[in-house]
Amino acid sequence: MWTFLTAVVVVNLLGWLVGVYSDVTIGAVFRIALIMGITTIGAIFTGAAALLGFLDTEKPNN
Repeated sequence: MWTFLTAVVVVNLLGWLVGVYSDVTIGAVFRIALIMGITTIGAIFTGAAALLGFLDTEKPNN
């Protein structure tokens, strides 16, 4: 959830700054794609970290 909110704020802030300081506008579809990409990558890394943490605590049956 925090990854999504951070991505929304950062992407929209950067889009606004680009619009203010240049003549380029970043379209809404591209912004949504960036937000979803950042959120997906964050979810993958969070899941991988959780799995690695679980494997670190696992005890052998010997």
